[in-house]
Amino acid sequence: MNRILSSVAAALGAALLVPALATSAQAATCSSGTFCLYYNSGLGGSRLTLNNSVSDLAGYKFTTDGAGEGQYVKNNAASAWNKTLCPVTVYFRSNYGGPWDSFGYNQSGNLVNTYNENASVEFARTSCG
Repeated sequence: MNRILSSVAAALGAALLVPALATSAQAATCSSGTFCLYYNSGLGGSRLTLNNSVSDLAGYKFTTDGAGEGQYVKNNAASAWNKTLCPVTVYFRSNYGGPWDSFGYNQSGNLVNTYNENASVEFARTSCG
């Protein structure tokens, strides 16, 4: 009887772990043609996905499952992933001013000059697909 209960408990534990792993992987995914800002370092936590420049991130929130979900993006992003075909720059100030971090195609990493101090995002062109 104990062996059966142990097997059932192990199977149930594994079943509960799979959705948690899927949620974590989903949060890290940045779709082709988009630029993503993440709440945590290392592309972790909740994410905001952008398709064009934003002169002021006020009002934007992290939207996916994970740490930071529902938090405002402005001055809270720690890492980024650029899946567009043009450079994208994250700025310290609104209206594309101050220190910045730039990401080329398929580049990702922690923000350095704008770590948790980010107010605007500029795509190099209007069509970066």
